[in-house]
Amino acid sequence: MSWRAPQGGGPRIPGFDQGDNVFSGGSAGGPPLLSLIIAALAVGLVGLFLAIAFGGNLGQGTAAAPQPTRPPAVLPTAPPAVQPTAPPAATTAPAQPTATPSRPAAGIPTEPLGPALASGTGTPIEIGTDVALLIFDKERVTVPNGLVTLTFKNLAAAVQHNWVLVQGGDEVASAVNDVAQAQVRVTRDAAGAVPPADTPGLLVASPMLDPGDEVTFTFQTPGPGTYEFICTFPGHYVAGMKGVLVVE
Repeated sequence: MSWRAPQGGGPRIPGFDQGDNVFSGGSAGGPPLLSLIIAALAVGLVGLFLAIAFGGNLGQGTAAAPQPTRPPAVLPTAPPAVQPTAPPAATTAPAQPTATPSRPAAGIPTEPLGPALASGTGTPIEIGTDVALLIFDKERVTVPNGLVTLTFKNLAAAVQHNWVLVQGGDEVASAVNDVAQAQVRVTRDAAGAVPPADTPGLLVASPMLDPGDEVTFTFQTPGPGTYEFICTFPGHYVAGMKGVLVVE
């Protein structure tokens, strides 16, 4: 009698039992194990190649996002020291232009003149003019012989006047007045109607005074007698502006 192993006596392991081909899939008809291994290796290699290829390109093409830069920290600084400034230099106000006093034209007297003009103080007298009329406020004045100090005032509202003493009466006065009028043609100004100091018959003469002006001067009388005084402004003497100085 011969011995045989019992059928179905133990579990059966596919692919490892006798009669199963490991590389053929066994009796169960599954895919061969070798084919699975080769496929897995192929997939792994492809994945490796792809990782190498795309990994390099990604590394080169993808730039790192710029990091925001922070401004440098500014340390607080102390405010600049204020340097003391010198007070502004005092400036002087510009000088204001002043009116230049008008100068009389050449040849127009500005001071009394004549051979009888003297210094010192004598008998005081005062003679003025009318406000509107061409007359003196005194037609006759009496003085002692010697020094006389005259204050002549032009009281007229708008006309110039002067005072001229001649050594004689109307005849001498008229000649002196004619010389005075000739001066107007020389000076081309009515204020120049004053006889020169060396005019024959002239004793003393004041300059021409503007309205409101006055002048004081001293003269020596030539001795007892009657002497005429006149105004030599153009037209005044012929209009009757004259008077008499009596020396006792």
